[in-house]
Amino acid sequence: MGKTILVTGKESFLGNEIHRFFLETGHRVSVAIPPRKDVFPSLDQSKRQYLVPWNRRSAVAAKNFILQTEQELGPLDEAWVLVSPERESFALNDLPPLTIDETIDQNTKGLVYLIRELLGRQAQRPSLAIHFVFFEEDPTSLPPLGALQFFGLRGVVSSLLGMARRKSLPISAYDSVLPQPEAYATWLLTPKMHSPGRWNIHGEKKSLMSLFSRKDVS
Repeated sequence: MGKTILVTGKESFLGNEIHRFFLETGHRVSVAIPPRKDVFPSLDQSKRQYLVPWNRRSAVAAKNFILQTEQELGPLDEAWVLVSPERESFALNDLPPLTIDETIDQNTKGLVYLIRELLGRQAQRPSLAIHFVFFEEDPTSLPPLGALQFFGLRGVVSSLLGMARRKSLPISAYDSVLPQPEAYATWLLTPKMHSPGRWNIHGEKKSLMSLFSRKDVS
């Protein structure tokens, strides 16, 4: 019958590749899309693809994303959460406070809300596998708010991996030190035994990775 899989970031190359791969291999996929006034949740004719407009500013929207997925496709088996920061073009001192608040709400808080809901589901169903996929071609050149999202969420996920090791939970994280999204996608989706509770790194170890402990790299 296949699995029920939730995927964020369909608008990104990696998110779209992950979504397409699981759909084409017979699974049921619920995928987040940017919200618009004229777009509503939709289930395709095969009843295997569910498109969900996701308002990342809302904690209720994160909860509803999971609830609606399970109502339409069945109990959640896997979640793939993509972290790929946006590159704002203005210096931090030129950004008005409202823009900073909105950017943090949409790009950081929204993912934290979803992670919170997924962990709650996993507490009820320990077999639910949660995968975090990080990608940025050059993290060292990120502007301030992009860096806050990327490295802030990376710190959150590192903390979750420690919990996963202690409690033997199926939580995994992935990153790439190579600026090659196509090769990274192939590596992510090639059947292999990635290590739960650990950072799984695509490519060679670079100095960037020293920003966080590399003892978890496998």
